[in-house]
Parts: sequence; structure tokens; C-alpha cells
Amino acid sequence: MGCDCNQEVQAQRDSSSNYERKKAICATCTEINRWVSGTPPGALIHTLDRCGHCGCFIKPKAKIWGLHCPLDKW
Repeated sequence: MGCDCNQEVQAQRDSSSNYERKKAICATCTEINRWVSGTPPGALIHTLDRCGHCGCFIKPKAKIWGLHCPLDKW
């Protein structure tokens, strides 16, 4: 599926509760590339953590309404 960050999506922030939900889902995903090696599954998302599937930085992507997880988790 790949990254949808470069598609023309109106840059509108998602609600804070939905943003937190997305980050929690990503924190437990096996595809995550952690910035700090050895970070346990479920730990808070670091600013530089990336999706191992599409390569996007998780925090900014989760903040934007209309962008989606490439694995259809959110």
C-alpha cells in the first residue's frame, strides 16, 4: 500500500483522542522501527519512530486527519 503522506489531503488535525488511539495502536505494532533500539512493545511513541511498512514518521502522520495506516489498523 505504501505512504499516503504525499497525497493531496487537506492538512487538518485529527481529534486528540483519535490521535492518542492511533499512537497506541502503532506502539504495539510489530512493523514499527523504533528510534531507540530495545524499546519494549507498547512503550510511548518517540518523535523519530517510523512505520516499518511505509517509512513515515508515526507522530506527524497520526496527527493528520485523512491519512491512514498502510496496514489498515487505523
